[in-house]
Amino acid sequence: MSLPKVVNIWGADIYRDGGSYGFCFDSDDGNCYEFFLQTRAFEASATESHHPPVIYLEDVNSKNAVGSLSWEEAQAFIAPLCYENKRFDELVRIVASAGKKALE
Repeated sequence: MSLPKVVNIWGADIYRDGGSYGFCFDSDDGNCYEFFLQTRAFEASATESHHPPVIYLEDVNSKNAVGSLSWEEAQAFIAPLCYENKRFDELVRIVASAGKKALE
């Protein structure tokens, strides 16, 4: 799978659905994308706090997924990225822990 290359992150947030996270970025292909972690907060049997990441063209609302990542792929994808934002830092920690929400 060929993933878009991040050239500029321009937003990261937690969503009001109960804890999904995402960050939006521009890519070297001229498009914008969203790296999205869907919450599992309402799944009683879930052993992780989030589903593995999905990258969407434009944003999650477009429903145009361009890649589903394993936790290992997601860790490699975000490893070189820097963005000073509390929610981005939380997202990075969730990815590093393979879906376990580990805040502060």
